[in-house]
Amino acid sequence: MDFSALYSYSALSLKSSKIRELFKLTKQKGLISMAGGMPDSQNLPFDIIKEIISKWDKTKSTQALQYGTTKGFPPLLEEIGTLMEKNKKISMDGQDILITTGSQQALSIISKVLLNRDEVVIVEIPSFIGAIASFYSYNAKVVGVEMDEEGLIPEKLESMIKRIKDEGRVVKFIYTIPNFNNPSGVTLSPRRRRALKEISDKYNIPIVEDDPYGDLFFEGKAEDYLPIKSIDIDGNVIYLGSFSKVLSPGMRVGWIVAQEDFIAKAELQKQSFDACTPLLSQVIAHDYLAGGYMTGFVEKMRNIYREKCNAMLEALQEYMPEGVRWTKPKGGLFVWVTMPDGITPEELFMESINEKVAFVTGDAFLPEDYPNRFIRLTYGDLPVERIREGVRRIAKALNKLLRV
Repeated sequence: MDFSALYSYSALSLKSSKIRELFKLTKQKGLISMAGGMPDSQNLPFDIIKEIISKWDKTKSTQALQYGTTKGFPPLLEEIGTLMEKNKKISMDGQDILITTGSQQALSIISKVLLNRDEVVIVEIPSFIGAIASFYSYNAKVVGVEMDEEGLIPEKLESMIKRIKDEGRVVKFIYTIPNFNNPSGVTLSPRRRRALKEISDKYNIPIVEDDPYGDLFFEGKAEDYLPIKSIDIDGNVIYLGSFSKVLSPGMRVGWIVAQEDFIAKAELQKQSFDACTPLLSQVIAHDYLAGGYMTGFVEKMRNIYREKCNAMLEALQEYMPEGVRWTKPKGGLFVWVTMPDGITPEELFMESINEKVAFVTGDAFLPEDYPNRFIRLTYGDLPVERIREGVRRIAKALNKLLRV
């Protein structure tokens, strides 16, 4: 049967992930991949998970293997609430939590609950590919606002909001990754966090704050990276958290913190996606938090990622030709590289594949029709020597194109 005439508007709007397509070219033996945004595989806390499970009695084991409630495992909800108040300084007064099957599901739930056709979502330039894909899949219009070294530029954001409103269109929400943005690695400064919140309040536009990397800082202290949600007294911020970078991406456990009425609606929407987030993952995540394992693991990973990031930045400085620019992250997993004039990221990618190294071209992280001069490099799942060699190979490919 030919289904092509039967697809919904939402299905017709779906596009293949650029990252997934590029991965098909990265299966060569000996290829160094700086493409996937994965945490360090060699340090995933498998031994901690085994220790946690080894302590379970029959009752708890049976509970972990059963269905759970859609909203989430109650003890985990309580632990996350405590984590939000203690570590993130988020008041839970009038707020509630929904456990999701990863942050990607959280983005889909929020999109489904809030977006109507042709309504506008404002994102940072660049922004997370999974978020952009989710917004497009619900027939939204995605509009970007540029960043600099301090993050999203408030003046440009307000100018964009005014322009969209003057055109008679609706801005439904602003999406931001304030800590170590994926893909740029840029962090929104405290001053601009306050400015963004003021703009949100002024125009009554919610902020969707995605914070999967906030604990993985190399510089400063936790107070330097507090969420925008920590200064949200009127419930205008929807906060997303995740265990993917601080426990394991394979667990697929994320959460939404928002006003109670929004969480109630989001819970109903989640029921149309799945009955519940896997309870086995939730029970492990609960014991991981309650047992105090997360603190030591995160401190360990900060040191590991600091070393890897420094290796990448040093290699970029050593090998890259003139005209190439890059960000200098204070945490997270990514460096955003701007190409010199006359070189397209796509041609650099193909030449780099010949040198057996891969990355993601920047167009995957940009709104449609935005000019691309960028590539994303990730150091999360590579040893230091492979990071240096990968950058050297990219520089070699670039010099070939520049005929240096």
